[in-house]
Amino acid sequence: MEGRSVYVFTALQVVAAATLLWFLISWAAPWNIERWVGSVLVVVGVAFVGMARCQLGKSFSIRPEARELVAHGLYSKIRNPIYVFGSMIILGLILVLQKPVLWVGLAAVVAIHYPRPA
Repeated sequence: MEGRSVYVFTALQVVAAATLLWFLISWAAPWNIERWVGSVLVVVGVAFVGMARCQLGKSFSIRPEARELVAHGLYSKIRNPIYVFGSMIILGLILVLQKPVLWVGLAAVVAIHYPRPA
């Protein structure tokens, strides 16, 4: 992604994160331990996805395009931090919503991401 489209996509990510956080706060369910843990996972996941996205810099793209290897920050420790922390966000939402059927969705996401090549 180049130029203006990077800023538009980043703005959309910020709006999506803010909407998600607003949803967590305004959800009408009682605040039990599952909801607290889930909310913490979502907040931490969103923060680290944002950090990973910033560390990608100009190497970020929607389509797989080889530009420049990013091997600093989160990328020096985790192969695909956006996948890892995105899965953490989904796990947090499952705990907040307390719908056991959503575990199938998380299993599908993990199954899709696991075999992806570098």
